[in-house]
Amino acid sequence: MTQLAPRVADGIVVSPPLVTSATAHTVAADALSTRTTAHWARVLVRRLVIADAACAVAAVAVGVAVRAGSDDIRVYLANGFVVAVAWLISLALQGSYEIRRIATGTREYQKVVHAGAALAGSIAVVCYLVNLLVGRTFVAIVIPSGVALMVGTRFLLRRSVYRHRRRGMWSSAILAVGTTESVQHLADIARRTPEAGLVVVGACVEDAAEGDEIAPGVPVVGGVASAAQMAEELDVDVVAVAGSGMGPRRIRELGWALEGTRRNMVMAPGLTEVAGPRVHVSPVDGLPLMWVDQPQFSGTRRVVKRVVDILVSGAALIASAPVLLLIALAVRLTSRGPVIYRSTRLGQGSREITVLKFRTMVRDADKIRAELLEFNECDDGVLFKMRRDPRVTRVGRFLRRLSLDELPQLVNVITGSMSLVGPRPPLPEEVERYQGDVRRRLLVKPGLTGLWQVSGRSDLPWEESVRLDLYYVENWSLGFDFAIIARTVSAVLRRRGAY
Repeated sequence: MTQLAPRVADGIVVSPPLVTSATAHTVAADALSTRTTAHWARVLVRRLVIADAACAVAAVAVGVAVRAGSDDIRVYLANGFVVAVAWLISLALQGSYEIRRIATGTREYQKVVHAGAALAGSIAVVCYLVNLLVGRTFVAIVIPSGVALMVGTRFLLRRSVYRHRRRGMWSSAILAVGTTESVQHLADIARRTPEAGLVVVGACVEDAAEGDEIAPGVPVVGGVASAAQMAEELDVDVVAVAGSGMGPRRIRELGWALEGTRRNMVMAPGLTEVAGPRVHVSPVDGLPLMWVDQPQFSGTRRVVKRVVDILVSGAALIASAPVLLLIALAVRLTSRGPVIYRSTRLGQGSREITVLKFRTMVRDADKIRAELLEFNECDDGVLFKMRRDPRVTRVGRFLRRLSLDELPQLVNVITGSMSLVGPRPPLPEEVERYQGDVRRRLLVKPGLTGLWQVSGRSDLPWEESVRLDLYYVENWSLGFDFAIIARTVSAVLRRRGAY
């Protein structure tokens, strides 16, 4: 007996009953009529096209209102209509309406910007060739405002897509092909990030028996050689070749077998936790070679990061001065002890640093901690977490919810012991319990905010917070920093994991 994998039916991932391999094709054929992957994809693309059209019309309306006079309003309206239509065509040519690019990564936004730039260039060329007069001010207003509106609507649409996918809807079914280890890794990533809309529903491997469940909800449905057949029987959307479980000949034959079907084939290499900017692909005699740049821990970009740290933290410190004074007064008047709490942490290169925070606990809270270890809610043995820590004062609880207690760390950023963005600054006793590659967190300066803070903060398990910090260390960039800072505002307002 074989347990067919969960699949996407009516937009929801469901688990079918036990069936034999002989009846698998019948079950898949029966489910084919209820599959809505193509339907939700069409719905999503249609919504996006309508939203883009509305944004283009709104941008044109703004341009007409600002630029057009009573005599030439008809000309501007006609030109605006052409611009709106051309804009949608430009977006389509950029691949903005390909379902695999919608609600995934920052390239979706980049394509909107590229489409706007291409449209502006096309307008300039056409006007020059046919001697058509279109106001430069009109174009200068319409294109930037339209791009901004389209990026905003895509962001809102992405939130809606994520909500659907977290409920098991609007997802693509995947058949993973490779080794047990590589399939398990792929299934773990898909399960950890439901927003990606990828659900591994079965595996074709050689090192496990058919019917074995090698990951939660992922049974072995056949060997590597039967991947194309099982993709047809299970009616999956994507066949993912994970790791190095197949040779080049088998991969090529699998691609040929999938020709003419609506199924896509993707390659999931064993290289993980490396972001796109560090990866470059160059073909050599038909063989795509993946070049991986070394992570940057020094050099010009680090100098630029330091300059940005000083400028931004200095401006933030000046702007928040009234708030800092009010917080200091509240801490002083409501509990005994110093206003500023100084904590010894380890920074870049395991050097000791003194991290500044507004005091949120009672005096001598560090001494009381030993009495509370039995109530530790973190089972990893490294961190200490309590949602209802009795040492936290009433004012301190409020400050922690909004992360206001960490504002004095702007001074740490200015003095150079910390950065605006980076891994969490660990305690010395935590570092003593670090094992394996966890120490790589200390290769860069700790940050006032970071990837783990904007991804769940104290709600995250230890392993996940380490994974996020290491991902940041390996893939740091200025653009990544600005994206994390922008997400910090949302994370603080949601107050998730703040205690």
